[in-house]
Amino acid sequence: MQNKVRSFNQFKTVLEKDATLQQEFKSDPVAAIKKFKSEPWFNDKLIYRLVVLFLGIIVLTICVGVIILTSQEKINENFDVPDILIATASTAIGAIAGLLTPGSNKNPGTS
Repeated sequence: MQNKVRSFNQFKTVLEKDATLQQEFKSDPVAAIKKFKSEPWFNDKLIYRLVVLFLGIIVLTICVGVIILTSQEKINENFDVPDILIATASTAIGAIAGLLTPGSNKNPGTS
């Protein structure tokens, strides 16, 4: 049976409560650790959804800000949008594209 853990604290809690696991850990720590399956935070879909949501909010906020600046004639007819707004919006759009693009199934560090 493989225990699923997301953090070291969760691993520590499971180890403290299970006496047989403690004995196995004392005799052969590597074999005892192999009984655990790591579930890193980056497999959590909620994280990706929140990041995409916040990046989308950033892009929409910048677009609304540019419209407001244009309507108040703070930006002239040549559309001299401040560089910081262009850079931030471009970065957020690129990050969204990078997160939503399907990646390869290869493990990092393998060829």
